[in-house]
Amino acid sequence: MQRDCTSNDTKNWLSGSLNGHMVVQLQLVFCMLSTDKCLTYVQRFNITSPPPGHTTDVGAAGLYVLKHAMRSNGKLIRDVLPLSYLHSPVHSILHFGKTANARLTKYISYELLNEFWLNHYWNKQIYYLLLAQ
Repeated sequence: MQRDCTSNDTKNWLSGSLNGHMVVQLQLVFCMLSTDKCLTYVQRFNITSPPPGHTTDVGAAGLYVLKHAMRSNGKLIRDVLPLSYLHSPVHSILHFGKTANARLTKYISYELLNEFWLNHYWNKQIYYLLLAQ
C-alpha cells in the first residue's frame, strides 16, 4: 500500500480512508549514488470496490478488485517513488476467471493476469482502512 504523502504525514497514514492511497507491485529497490535516498520502481494497480449486489463468493466477501493501471495506449503504468512512500504490504489473490491460462507459473502469473482481489482480511490495519469506505 502506498500513499502520496509528505514526511509529516507518514505517522498517520492509516487515518481517513483509501483516498490518497494506491496499491503497487514492487519491482525494484535502488539507492542513488552518493546519497542515502532509496527509490523504488513500482507497477500501479487501480482499486475498485465490489459491485453492489455481486452474487459470487468473492463479491459477498466484499473483496476489492485490483486491475493493472494502464495508459491509453495499453501500456502498464509504472512509477519511481521514494521508498518512504511504501507503508504496508497487502495480500493480493490471483483471479483466474472461469479457466486458468495454461501458461501461468509462479514466476509470471502477475504479468499474464490483469485482475486480482485485495484480501483486506489479511491485515487488521488494512481491514479497518477499507472498512471506513
